[in-house]
Amino acid sequence: MIARIKLVGVLRSRLGKEEISVEFSEPTKLKDLLKELRHRIPDLREAVEEDGSLTSSYMAFINGVDYRLLGGLDYLLEDNVDISLVPLSHGG
Repeated sequence: MIARIKLVGVLRSRLGKEEISVEFSEPTKLKDLLKELRHRIPDLREAVEEDGSLTSSYMAFINGVDYRLLGGLDYLLEDNVDISLVPLSHGG
């Protein structure tokens, strides 16, 4: 199974790529995939906490839908999924 993690904003420039592809052998929870990615790619620590949750500065979209509407971090990812990590911008 494959997940494509699309990087937006500062993550894209910091990692020097637009997308990371990850293979997994069985349906996997979003938080477990994010936790593994954080372990493999230290620069993702800006977006992903040690427990696999997102930092307060980032949102995730699964196939274009806010992950919280799909069951949150316990959402079970299946094959051929697109996950976007998007920084939140605040202004004033």
